Amino acid sequence: MLKTAYKGLAGLLLLTLTACTTTPKQTSSESLPTPVATTDESGTSIDLNALQTYLKLDRDTEQLGFVEKAFNTCDAGFGFSRSQNCHKEYFVVLHFRLMCRDTEGTISTVLHDGDVEPIAGRPVRWQLKNISGTIVTDGLGYGQIKAVSKISQNKQRIRLGVGNEFLYMRSNEITKVITPRPWCYQ
Repeated sequence: MLKTAYKGLAGLLLLTLTACTTTPKQTSSESLPTPVATTDESGTSIDLNALQTYLKLDRDTEQLGFVEKAFNTCDAGFGFSRSQNCHKEYFVVLHFRLMCRDTEGTISTVLHDGDVEPIAGRPVRWQLKNISGTIVTDGLGYGQIKAVSKISQNKQRIRLGVGNEFLYMRSNEITKVITPRPWCYQ
């Protein structure tokens, strides 16, 4: 009986040590690490968060998809001059979720939540027609791109890359993206 108790205690200790040494995944998607400022072609620092709020483009990161809004740089401020070089630009917000599946190639079966996992905490390189950057997905695979562009990015192709893998999609069509196995292990 004492031998059984020691086995139970050893198993409990092993379980406790294992639980303490694993790093918990972030399960909240509330705060995405996104740049708060960007620099335009003239070297001016633009406050993206303030501009996003001013243009009423704040939204929950889980609300997937593309939105953009044209604005006059002199009316906006937030790094743009209020009196010089007034022109129209576009503020772009793109929310997406990257997931990967444990298979390669084309599949004909319906995927369920257990068949995919988020591409979490990974740097994602992105490029739209004339703008680019890098963001990091959150613990659930959500990513948020904020940018200012001289041209509309609606219907432009976006390139997303993780490690050596990349894909192209239309910016106004991207929401939840399920990628093949190589994306899981970059």
